[in-house]
Amino acid sequence: MLRLGCEAIGVDCEMGTLMLADGRAVRNDLVVIADGAHSRLIEDFTGYPSAVSPTGRSIYRWLVSMDDVTADPDLRAYYENQLPGFTSWRDPLNDIFWVNYTCRGGTVLNNAVVHETQAGEGEDDLWHSSVSKEQVLAMLADFHPTTKKIVNMATEDGIKVHHLFKRPPLSSFVRGRALVVGDAAHVMMPTHAAGGAIAIESAASLEVLFAGVHGKDAATVAQRMQLFDQLRVPRCNLTMLASNAGPLWLNVPGVEEEIRRFYHGPLPPAGCLPWSKEFRELLFHHDEYGAAEQALAQAQVTSHRL
Repeated sequence: MLRLGCEAIGVDCEMGTLMLADGRAVRNDLVVIADGAHSRLIEDFTGYPSAVSPTGRSIYRWLVSMDDVTADPDLRAYYENQLPGFTSWRDPLNDIFWVNYTCRGGTVLNNAVVHETQAGEGEDDLWHSSVSKEQVLAMLADFHPTTKKIVNMATEDGIKVHHLFKRPPLSSFVRGRALVVGDAAHVMMPTHAAGGAIAIESAASLEVLFAGVHGKDAATVAQRMQLFDQLRVPRCNLTMLASNAGPLWLNVPGVEEEIRRFYHGPLPPAGCLPWSKEFRELLFHHDEYGAAEQALAQAQVTSHRL
């Protein structure tokens, strides 16, 4: 049953009970907490204050028509007859990272500029505040004039800004009858564009582990939840910590040691740069369907032996 218009304001993880804003309490065989980075339920899950903290970084984002981009002779060379992927520019002195890529079938260019948060920037709406072209151009003052044409192509109300946050890694994504997925479980910077992918992996894991499981079979539900935890905590925390370290990722002192608290699998060699072959294989070539199927098969073999 799908319940619409039911705001959840709390959860009893041990009992699997959701408290709704209208005063009702709904008990479930399994609760999946997936209400994002600013989760209202995560503190009920952890049992302690778990609000996100600002990173001091924000991101400008806007869309422009690729027709406008390719009509400009200076910009055309960046985007015509290129391999699929993204274009990026970086100002290392001011720690500004600009990345863009086409979407909507190649008709639109999506832009994102990660930068140090400016005073008063985005305070009225931490996710979707408007910002002027002049403010963005001032931030990009040291970029080449050709690239700044893309800013001027945005509509007057088309550029938005939001703050970037983080939360310490969780040692478990499971408690009682509840589990947590997505940004509610692992808030990560957009450095490597991995947040959406890692959440989709978790959905794939749930699909495999809970296929054919009856909700009233509490023992099986509990076993599958533990398998989910074993599969996802190392993978998700690896990705989150690497992303939050920024473009230098594993080359930042202390990051690998923190990752090793949760993840004990192979890592790229020292000095490996983002988007290298080793990097892509680690973050983007993972087969969660296969991993979940293998873990489930192994657990069933072990159970039969017992």
